Amino acid sequence: MLPLTGGLPSVMGVLDDHGGWLYDLLTKAGVDPSTAQSVNNLVVRPFAILVVAIVGVLAAKLGSKAIRRILQGIADKAAARSGSPRAGARLSTMSALSANVWRFFVFVIAVAIILGIVGINLAPLLASATIIGATVGFGAQLIVRDYFSGFLLTVEDQFGIGDSVTIGMVTGVVEDQTLRVTRIRDDDGTVYFVANGDIRVLANTSRGWAHAVVDLTLPGSSANDLPRARGVIEEAARRVAASEAFAGLITEPTSLVTFIDSTDTTLTLRVTLHTVPSKRNAITRALREEAVVALSGAALWPADAGSPDPPSVPAPA
Repeated sequence: MLPLTGGLPSVMGVLDDHGGWLYDLLTKAGVDPSTAQSVNNLVVRPFAILVVAIVGVLAAKLGSKAIRRILQGIADKAAARSGSPRAGARLSTMSALSANVWRFFVFVIAVAIILGIVGINLAPLLASATIIGATVGFGAQLIVRDYFSGFLLTVEDQFGIGDSVTIGMVTGVVEDQTLRVTRIRDDDGTVYFVANGDIRVLANTSRGWAHAVVDLTLPGSSANDLPRARGVIEEAARRVAASEAFAGLITEPTSLVTFIDSTDTTLTLRVTLHTVPSKRNAITRALREEAVVALSGAALWPADAGSPDPPSVPAPA
């Protein structure tokens, strides 16, 4: 028989190339070989098939439970890290998919072993399947990598639809995510399709918390008025934080205005508000506008305040 046919009997000790231990026992007891073979086929082979079926069912169930347990641990870590409530739903979807793949794999192996037990020659089929599988696998290795990477990205919940992300040179909002590709739309409306297997470095700006950061460049002459400039900017930041539009979105007190850079003619101050990721851009715009208006009112803006006045245009005669 085939090596596959003899592989299971060598382990189970019920079948071999001559019919198995029951066949040998019956022939040694004087039973006709054809009768011994018939008894062997009616008793031992069905018993071996039953054993394979039972082992397959157990392997499928235990493997499914193990997969769900492993994915549960991964999902718990991802949920704790990202604070995303979607981890549970993702776990249910991916664990069901993984369990089905495992069950199908066990089913194929069990059927192959049973066919070998009943004496069907699988050598031509296995040889053809090996050649075809190797050819397809070599040609589709990038696709397999994309699907595997997409599976891990989904299970770990690294990003989701609606998140603002940066992948390589692409920055935008995730519009769609499949196991093979992720679709991203940037600020000007351009749509990018990124293969999941090509994602190596990912920045997600939509998780947890965010900072609305505004850098303000003032004329160098303001160095003498630096304490006053700090106070003006801080008051502007407090007004934004206390405004009706953003009052519930500032999660921490206003950070102190910090001095970050200077040149011969300018100096740069930075003010930061701690907020939620979804409102960072809106708060940044409001904070910049409020700070510029306040600095202008205090005669500390713009940065070219010290430049000479433009030449006057003579009035018409």
